[in-house]
Order: sequence, then structure tokens, then C-alpha cells
Amino acid sequence: MKKYFVYGCLLCLLVHNVQSQNLIIKGKIKCLNQSVNTTKGAENIVVIPAYKPSIATITASRPSGYFEFNTGVPMSRLQDKMVTVYVVSRCTECKEFAKRVFISEDQDRQNRNDDKRYVTIKDWMLNTKCQQAELLPLAADSVLNLVVKQPEQNLDKASAATALVGAPTFLNFLTSIVTVVGTTGFPQNDFFVTSISPGKINYGKSLLVSPLYQSANTGFNFSPSRDMSEAVFWNPSATALTSKVGNISLLTNVKNNIKLSGFYKINEKFSLGAGGIYTRQDEFRQVFFKQNLVERREDSVQMKLKEYGVFLSPAYKINNRLSVGLSIKSTWQQFNIPDVVNVNGKGKGKFFDIKINNQHFDVDLSATFKASPAFQVGLNLMNLAGTSLYADAFISGQNDIPVQQQRSLGLGLLYKWQRLNVGTDLLVTEDGLYDATIGVNYVPFNNALLSAGFAVNQKSFSAAFRMKHFRIAYIDDNDWMINERKKGKSAILDGKIYGGFIFDLN
Repeated sequence: MKKYFVYGCLLCLLVHNVQSQNLIIKGKIKCLNQSVNTTKGAENIVVIPAYKPSIATITASRPSGYFEFNTGVPMSRLQDKMVTVYVVSRCTECKEFAKRVFISEDQDRQNRNDDKRYVTIKDWMLNTKCQQAELLPLAADSVLNLVVKQPEQNLDKASAATALVGAPTFLNFLTSIVTVVGTTGFPQNDFFVTSISPGKINYGKSLLVSPLYQSANTGFNFSPSRDMSEAVFWNPSATALTSKVGNISLLTNVKNNIKLSGFYKINEKFSLGAGGIYTRQDEFRQVFFKQNLVERREDSVQMKLKEYGVFLSPAYKINNRLSVGLSIKSTWQQFNIPDVVNVNGKGKGKFFDIKINNQHFDVDLSATFKASPAFQVGLNLMNLAGTSLYADAFISGQNDIPVQQQRSLGLGLLYKWQRLNVGTDLLVTEDGLYDATIGVNYVPFNNALLSAGFAVNQKSFSAAFRMKHFRIAYIDDNDWMINERKKGKSAILDGKIYGGFIFDLN
């Protein structure tokens, strides 16, 4: 009795194992050879089970035309159901683009060594010449990438009498892709942008962070004294208190950042300065395009951003301890947003962008106060008119376009002790404290100046040496500015070496 019980359990286990084995559907697709009297296996044809596009496959080259896919479900779940399998080829008029296969246990081959369950699709013939049916290899990969993203049909809602033809959205997609694939196998013509993946470029912030991260005078820009090379931009009031009659300065890395400025004292009370700042960034971003229901992903769409400003900065000396200044400035923001990609018969895309130009006028008010011969305070209220720039790239017609407010406050504190000066700059935006920098400069001998600075949040730093009229600096903004198109082989030389001149009129 025990023996029969054990045999019964083993038999039940065997039956359960057979029923639980996943079903594999396989077959071979053929097409007409050059001679109409012969056939061959059709290569690079995309084969799609309608109920589950994610397991679609491509017909092989060896053996040619062969395909096989694991349905991922046991034979029992598909038993006595009609499964529809589609193909996508270059032949858009072929009527043999679909096969309906009835799944039944009697189709499974028994004379084999493995224990898998198979159903074979026989006699699948595309009634056209192979050169008019077979996709190019890259085209087959492109179509397969689109197919596997389509939704699958819910098997739990399919009855025994239901034909598994695919979800409605998949059928709409299939109709579209068969129409647009055309004679080359690539979806062609115009695809329109639908979304842009997040990027690295900092849009709308270049002029905010320039005194903190991209300066050889780090820590001394909002309260300048010894080095007046950027006073026109960040605190022009200091130009009226300085002992220097005038100044002209240039700082650039000859790649993506340049600052040129100068000022001149008209008389004992008034000074007038002017200058310009230019920055450029670029990167490659992932962008999605769509034509009807067919989606196309581009992984390396180039995004470019230019931001720059022009300043006119008069200043007035109230007394020997206090001065005020005004900056009238125009700021620009220029960048591209992807719009359309035109795909040719080889699957290559030509991009058409929209150029965005954003320009604003604004004003800054600044003041410098010498509390003592050793201690100086500088203040700059920036962008009082409330300028805002775009905070990221966007797509045409987007409603919620992000913006970056430019209104901010710069505060500088300076302490002098013989050859050594110590300074700190703080930038406060409408969102609170943005960042703070600490800087030191030292006069080792006549006509020379050593400078160094560090930004607390960004962890950027700078080091500079000035010898009379010429200066060299190493400025590492800790990858704040992004330039991927012409990235240097060496991180040290990749836009971090700055040079320029400073001419002081005494």
C-alpha cells in the first residue's frame, strides 16, 4: 500500500512538473530567393507575440529565419487558446504578417532529449523577395527596442475561447510602426520631442556664482580693496574709495569663461566703470521623440548654454569712509531646445532646434564702509528689478517652465593686517544663504600678490599669483560648469588654468 502511495505522489509531482514547464514557441520564417522557385530563411525579421511584446525576438542568421521565444508562462495557462504572433518586416504590403496559433498539448514534440514544452509554427512564408522583406540589422534592433516597451495583455482576463491578439494600445502601435517603417526598415520622417531627461548644466546661475566659484579674487569680491579687478561687477562703490586712479583687467581660461572690466576716477568724488562677463556650457542629454505611437530615444543630443552680462557702473564717494555705487546692466541667456529629429532611410537623425534668447535690464545698488583702517564692509543689492532667467531647458509648449530668480544680496567683510588680508563673501538669494567663500591674499615682495580662496558649500577653490601686470590662476569650480563636447584629456588643464592682466593707474 505504501508503495502505491509513493508512486501516486511521484506521478502527481511529475504531472505538476510537466504542466508547470514554460511553453516555448518557435518556427522559421521564409522568403523568396532571387529565383522565384527557391526560398531561404528571412533574417532580421522582428517576431512579436501579441499578448506579451516584451519577449519579442529577431530571426537568426544561423539557421537563417529561425526564431524562438520562451512565453514565460506554463503550457496550462495557454492551453486551448489562440495566440497571435506578428512580424515586422520591410514588406508593408505582405498579408502574411500575422499567424494565429492554437496551443494544444498534442503539438508538443515528445521525441527529444530535453524536458521543455514546444509549439512550432510551420509554413510561415512571406510572399516576397528576401531583399524586400529583410530589415537592416540596425533597423531590426531599432524596431525591437520600440516593441519591447509596449504593454502586454492580461492573461487572467482571457477566457478559453479568447484569441490573444494583444492589448488595444499595442495594436495601434503595431499599425503605426508597420506604416512608418517603410522600405528601409527604419521609422522615418519627422519625430517630435516629448521629453528631455535631467541634465548637469546649471541654467540661470552663472552670474550669481561668478564671484564665488570662478574668480581669482575669491573672498574679496563684495568688499574689494587690494585687488580691484572685479569691483565693477560685484561692488562698484569700492572704486570711489580706492587710492587707485583707474584699472583695466582681464581674466579668462580661453575656453568658456572670460571677464573684462575697467574703471576710471573722473574726479575726487566720482568714478565710472564698465565691463562684461561671458560663460558657455554644453552637454549631451537623453531626449525622447515621438511619431504617432512610435517613440525614438536619442542618447546624445547636444545642449548649449551661453550666459553673459554687460555692466555700466558709476560710483560716488560720500566721505573718506563711505561710498555708494550703482550698476546698470543687461543680462542675456541663450540656449537651444530640441524640437524635431528628421530620420532618413538609414536610421540617422538630423536635429532641428529652437533657439531661446532671454534678455533683461536690471540694477544693483552697492555701498562700501571703512569701519577702521583695518576693517572694511561691502554690500551689494543685486537685480532689484527682479530679473528671472530660465532654470533648465524645456520642450516647446511646456507650461511649467522652471525659472531662477536673480534678486540677491552680496555681503563682504575684509580685515587687513600688514602684508596679509583676509576676506569673506556671502551670497544670499530669495531661498536663503546660497554659499560663502573665504579668501586670503599676501604681498611677498613688491609688485607681487599671492591669493587663495575656498567656497564652503561648493568645495571649489582658487589659487593665483600676480606679478606686476600679469596674473596666472588655477580655479577649480568642482565641476560646476559643464563642458562635455570638448572635454580636456587632463582634468588639470580642462578649463582650470586662467590667465590675464591687471593694469592699475596710481
